Parts: sequence; C-alpha cells; structure tokens
Amino acid sequence: MSEFLAWIREWFGVDLSGFSLVRSGKKRIRLLTKEAAEFYVKDVIRGVYLAKKAPYGYIISVEGSYIIGRGASRHVVELTEEEFRRWMRGEDIAVELPERGVYLVKFGPVFAGSGYYNGKVLRNLVPKSRTVEP
Repeated sequence: MSEFLAWIREWFGVDLSGFSLVRSGKKRIRLLTKEAAEFYVKDVIRGVYLAKKAPYGYIISVEGSYIIGRGASRHVVELTEEEFRRWMRGEDIAVELPERGVYLVKFGPVFAGSGYYNGKVLRNLVPKSRTVEP
C-alpha cells in the first residue's frame, strides 16, 4: 500500500494518509475511513473501490477519480462537452498532454474515471459496463 500512496502523492499531488487502504483480491485497492477500518465483519467487502494495479501504474475507478481528483494538482484532463460525451460512450480521446501516464478525466465538476495517455491518445480505462449507449 505504501507504493500506491507514494505514487498518488507523486503523480497527482494528493495525500491520502487520512484514510485506510485495504487490498481486495490480488490487484484491487479499496479506501475506507479510519473508523470504518476498525469495523470488521467476515466476508463483507468494506470501502470504496479506488484503484487496480496495472503495468503502467494504476487504473483509477470512477469513484476513485472523484476522491483523488478533488485534491489533485496535476495529471487531470478537462474535457470539452463533446469529448466528454465520447468518453462516456467508451471512446478514446485524441489529446496532447505533457507526458505519458495515467490521467484523471473530468468535465466541469464531474470526474469520470481515468485514462492512459500513450503519447497520442488518452485511452479510456472505464469498463464498458460503466459507459453509456450512443
């Protein structure tokens, strides 16, 4: 978990030390308040799904993009309305960004998950089950 916290701090400029993180399965990370972390019931999933380990860093969930994005000082992409509509349909977006890596995506106050910028396009990492029909 310390690797994830360091990555979030370095990449987005956000400190999540006020929360507890727990592993869910092999690659998923969930976030809880300190109070919720003290509460334990066997076989009950606790917390909000925040991220999943990937070869290029972490895939940040839609809920995680809001939690992290509210305090992020870097690596956040503000989309136009048209780009946002395309993003919500699961499409990749052609943009120019300063460096390769994971970016949080937003339109106005709405955060909509994360994408991986490969130098040409922002690849949509939102699961198809969370996108809308055209």
